Amino acid sequence: MTLTDAIEAGLVEKINQVRGMNLSREQFLKNCKNRSRLPEVFEQEYMCSPNGGTAGIVPWSAIERCMLDYEVERLHFEEHQIQEVFGEYRSEHQHARERQIESALAQAFKKLFESKERHRLGFDVAASGRGNLTVIYVDQVEGDSGGRAKLAGLFTCRTQDWNFIKTALYVFMLKLNSVEGCGDETGLGRQICWEATQRFGGYFTSINFASEKHNIGFTLMNQLAVGEKQFPRSQRDVASDFFALRKHYTGSKWLFTESANCLNAASHCDIAWAGGLGSKANRRYADCGGLVG
Repeated sequence: MTLTDAIEAGLVEKINQVRGMNLSREQFLKNCKNRSRLPEVFEQEYMCSPNGGTAGIVPWSAIERCMLDYEVERLHFEEHQIQEVFGEYRSEHQHARERQIESALAQAFKKLFESKERHRLGFDVAASGRGNLTVIYVDQVEGDSGGRAKLAGLFTCRTQDWNFIKTALYVFMLKLNSVEGCGDETGLGRQICWEATQRFGGYFTSINFASEKHNIGFTLMNQLAVGEKQFPRSQRDVASDFFALRKHYTGSKWLFTESANCLNAASHCDIAWAGGLGSKANRRYADCGGLVG
């Protein structure tokens, strides 16, 4: 039974009778929506209607258990901001521009780059000033087995400036302590991930996301279900991105897809998948018995 069916059957009047309240049906429905915070949560928890006939990879209650009270360093650039701050890419000014980018990132992620903890980086590539996000998702990993992963830094941008994207990735790989990285080499990411693999041999791995999507989705589903993938409570759009991932069982395996993130229209689960790529890097660490960055 959906919430609206229950209301029509007299749920609100019964609550008023038992609790001595005087709620209207409209106010009760509004309160339920406010408690849900996200439209997707309301549809799933109250209306028996997962998006698109599929379900989130975990229920919202599991997402809530992954949210902790702490702050994280985060930075986002739009195309026009990159041009305003660093200017357009010109080969004759390349090195000076890259130093500017490095300086800006070092200032924005000062605590992260000074941390002596172990880190795992997920790199999801998109080259568009208007479409999907390029995301660098950095987890701090805890325990010798690298089980618990806690979001420690998040960089996003929307740009077609490949020099900016590559420079940003290299800055994180060079400045993070004990880092393992994993990037999506599918399509647009092929060249930059190939170059990163050559530059950071043994510490950065390129994968074909299309063929690995099932494994990454399944890893995220398990991590979120047991609270091993953690992120700040204040970054609601990160939680919403993970919740926007959908699963559908085909009879032989899980099929993972994306739905809209109502708190960050620019991300089409790009943040969540970058987090999954970070988990893939950490899984590689565990499989190899530990690597020193």
